[in-house]
Amino acid sequence: MKDAHDSLEVQVKSRRGRMADRPLTVADVMTRRVITLSPHHSFSDSVSLMAKHSFRHFLVVDQAGRLVGVVSDRDILRVLARTAHWNTTSVNQFMTRDVITVKPNTELSVAVGKMLSKRIDCLPVVDEAHNLCGIITSTDFLKTLRSVQEASEKEAKSLNPALANIERPAWQL
Repeated sequence: MKDAHDSLEVQVKSRRGRMADRPLTVADVMTRRVITLSPHHSFSDSVSLMAKHSFRHFLVVDQAGRLVGVVSDRDILRVLARTAHWNTTSVNQFMTRDVITVKPNTELSVAVGKMLSKRIDCLPVVDEAHNLCGIITSTDFLKTLRSVQEASEKEAKSLNPALANIERPAWQL
């Protein structure tokens, strides 16, 4: 599956060292296609969802589609470790309810700052009316950093031909 990062037009520093256009925002790099569960889904449903889609977080929405919680893989592990009857547990019993969110127009540096200060690995993205727009994760940030770095390296090599002889290890190709 092709994601937003594959086609991301990275804003590279100009030859004078300034960023072109505008700063990147959450909307530029967030994952828009979000798979959610309701609070009434079972613990088993949440484990199956994470295993099937290979992600570490999912968002919980009510019947109206409003964000009511988030579940991480760490929450899943906590339930397994601390709950004797995990097979009868529902998502609303272990989801995080006080969800920290960002807006699509939030600058990436602000979103990263929130994640670092709160020690979390994802932020749901909501609009002004609190409708769910997507999710941004530490993986999204790493993909963006890689794109920006690759563009920077390409530009540096074009400006200084001596750098063109630097090879990447085989695992990076």
